[in-house]
Amino acid sequence: MKTDWDSYYDKPYKTAAYSRSIVEKILVNLIEKHKPVANKTLQLAEFGGANSCFFDKIQQVIKPDKYFIIDSNELGLQKFEQRIGRSEATVLCNKDILNLDMKNEFDLTFSVGLIEHFCVKNTEKMIQKHFDATKPGGVVILSFPTPTFLYKTTRFFAEKLGLWIFHDERPLLPEEVVNTVSNNGTILFQKTIWPIFLTQHIIVARKNIEN
Repeated sequence: MKTDWDSYYDKPYKTAAYSRSIVEKILVNLIEKHKPVANKTLQLAEFGGANSCFFDKIQQVIKPDKYFIIDSNELGLQKFEQRIGRSEATVLCNKDILNLDMKNEFDLTFSVGLIEHFCVKNTEKMIQKHFDATKPGGVVILSFPTPTFLYKTTRFFAEKLGLWIFHDERPLLPEEVVNTVSNNGTILFQKTIWPIFLTQHIIVARKNIEN
């Protein structure tokens, strides 16, 4: 069964605010630390971030010149526009990322909770799309659930209570993601985020110059 993203954007998951605040702090710190600094401008893309919960803090702290949000969910993008309004510095793209044809466009590309919603083959393809869209020497950040004992226990009880809505979520071992990342760039940082119970692993990589 696939995740109903329209329902998700209409009524976000009950524990989302808690986990997002933790991930947001880590994510923004990593962007600030690893963002390319050679360029005079910073073009940043969030994949799968329709009604982005990270946008406000990233705009406040990082201040990218252009912030692209690319997602296939039209409702989520509409809710973002209703919440934030229109701006020349913000670009909304209603596109299927698996079929995205963007090459070397962004200085930094990231996603949180995206690549795990696919089969093994398409997860690999989704990771590759992040790198394809990023400029050589640019940065890719991937955050995804990983199947620790804490994750498995938390999800077990959520499913038993009928609270689980991410039906196609496939928690990923870091090694599965690292294999594709390493073919495209150099890993600068990685860690498992434990305090959110549904543990996530986050990887920061710099895209190879020759790519």
